[in-house]
Amino acid sequence: MEAREWKTGAAAAGDRRPCGQIKSRERVRDLAEVYTHEREVNAMLDLVPDMFPSERQPANTDRTFLEPACGDGNFLVEILRRKLAYVTRRRYGRSERFEHRMLRCLASVYGIDISDDNVRESHGRMRAVLDAHAGTHLGAGGTTPGFCSAADTILKTNIICADTLADASEIEFVEYRPGSAGTFTRQWSSLEPRVSELNFFSFRPRRDAVPIHYSDLSDNPGPVAYGPAERTAA
Repeated sequence: MEAREWKTGAAAAGDRRPCGQIKSRERVRDLAEVYTHEREVNAMLDLVPDMFPSERQPANTDRTFLEPACGDGNFLVEILRRKLAYVTRRRYGRSERFEHRMLRCLASVYGIDISDDNVRESHGRMRAVLDAHAGTHLGAGGTTPGFCSAADTILKTNIICADTLADASEIEFVEYRPGSAGTFTRQWSSLEPRVSELNFFSFRPRRDAVPIHYSDLSDNPGPVAYGPAERTAA
């Protein structure tokens, strides 16, 4: 599964966890839950440097990751940290552009776990990483309410509780395609089409008809069918 080693100090950015690769013997028995060590997480991610932004490609923040057995989020957290490392005030300023780029980093990271408490912990840990990064570059309280609601909305759609093997045809994710002026265009799709949807004419992914600003994501959980003047959720 994923890595588990609790950290303390400023580098942990609010991510404080006790050491160990299991939570309990009962969870190992019931969930086959054994966590990889943090050093293995970093070693594995180091094998794919082109998936992350760099000095040569600082805007390479939208590469998609899916962790099908994410545990309580060590892979997800480290992926997010590596993406955010190149989101700075010097590159993106202090306002909408900075917030949108942070959300782009988050929106391209997906995770599934069979344990609901692991999913909740993943949400909390990733939100703590976002908040710490924003605090470093914008100061305390530097983000807008729209950013905060968008981050929570994206976490709920991207990090979900399910059985990846048993529920693959039922798992639905939202793809957030970034646009200009702080917008996303969303598309809903499952990991694999349901048998009933294999008909060429009936299988159409749900999607927004128009781009939606990140501050409106939480108020529009379904596809947006109209422009701003007639905004409604389908």
